[in-house]
Amino acid sequence: MEDFTSEQLDGIATAYGNMARSLNQFQAQHWSELTHEQQLDLNAYQNSLLNRAQDIQTRICRPAFTNADHMANQILEATDKARTTIQKMENLPVAMNVGAITVALAAYAARANARGIEIALRELKELIE
Repeated sequence: MEDFTSEQLDGIATAYGNMARSLNQFQAQHWSELTHEQQLDLNAYQNSLLNRAQDIQTRICRPAFTNADHMANQILEATDKARTTIQKMENLPVAMNVGAITVALAAYAARANARGIEIALRELKELIE
């Protein structure tokens, strides 16, 4: 098992922060269209992503994988693609799901759950392609 490098951890933390920022921008752009529950969900997604980013930056969690390079690249690519997709998305239910699955991906990565990561990556791919 290999730990992520410091550069990979920093990149993943930055990606989570950028995704939280994109969710916040989406929320602001669609404020009047969102229900109260959707507002709360988006706030929770942002909070979760920022907490995961902080955990990684402070090295509270140090996930280890069999092929850490490959796993880090997959997480970074998926999070970046979700971020860029949500910035131009108009479909509220799909956007909410992209946010939720990105949070799940971050949680699985923090726990070094490779199977969960694979599932989240597959679900994200289905939503954003």
